[in-house]
Amino acid sequence: MVRFDDTLPKPLQLLVSRALTLCDIVLPHSRAFYPFAAIYEEGRIGCLFADEISKTTDTAQLIEQLQWRIIDTTTDTNSYSVLVYTASVETHDDRQIDAIAINTSDPTGQESLLLYPFQRVGEQIVVSPPIHG
Repeated sequence: MVRFDDTLPKPLQLLVSRALTLCDIVLPHSRAFYPFAAIYEEGRIGCLFADEISKTTDTAQLIEQLQWRIIDTTTDTNSYSVLVYTASVETHDDRQIDAIAINTSDPTGQESLLLYPFQRVGEQIVVSPPIHG
């Protein structure tokens, strides 16, 4: 299985690989998946989660909170980041599939979206190679 896009810079390859590993661990144990973000700066990786939330906070609000946390943390730095969440993707034949969505960003501000379709097979998660969004 392709774990990352080898056209990405090495720091983003590392972030994407570790994000997918965390997804492999979390997804089989829960239907709920909380978005998270990770940052690579000067050889160190840090993980960001949304602030304490109320019961009314939805996934879109969590993703927005994380986007602002990334901006606050990486402004004026030489950092790479990923924002990870699950999404439902419609295929060309109108089927809905689940995917791990990974928004990547490099120090120049260039962003890309990787979508990793996945299926639940018994108690395991099978992740497919990425689709570029």
